[in-house]
Amino acid sequence: MTGPLRRRAGPVCMGLALLALVALAAWQVGLIPEPPVFAAVGPAVMPRILVAALAGLSVLYLAMSVLGRSSDARLDEHESPLPGRQGRVAWMITGLAALLGLTPVLGIGLAGVIAFVSIARAFDSGRWGRDLLVGAIVSFAVWGLFDRLLGVQLGRFASFLPWP
Repeated sequence: MTGPLRRRAGPVCMGLALLALVALAAWQVGLIPEPPVFAAVGPAVMPRILVAALAGLSVLYLAMSVLGRSSDARLDEHESPLPGRQGRVAWMITGLAALLGLTPVLGIGLAGVIAFVSIARAFDSGRWGRDLLVGAIVSFAVWGLFDRLLGVQLGRFASFLPWP
């Protein structure tokens, strides 16, 4: 990092925006119904822990920004964006859109595989076959864990197959 750090409006505004998102998340977690008396751990325990951790990190980031100690890689003369960043963002958005848009059509498993391959491509992976295989293994394992073992009922892995 070259040059002294100073307080800038951008990081301070980002810290405030993060705190606003934490407040929104805390409000949403507060809407989760309480478990029955016999349940030792309810559905809101983990979200509450995550919101508390995000709140702590957001306060820390805001404090560092107000004190002028937040670093920014853009200000470092040795850091620069990699070429082709718009293409990587497009692959990332394509993968996430595929997960959302193709889940009702293909099933959550195959949509997850397509999303995995697209997001891997966003990170400059050129091995389509390996990405398909790894994506299928990971997607099937996650689907099996949640649908079969935990009973979350995600639907079929692939909507056009009779099993699973």
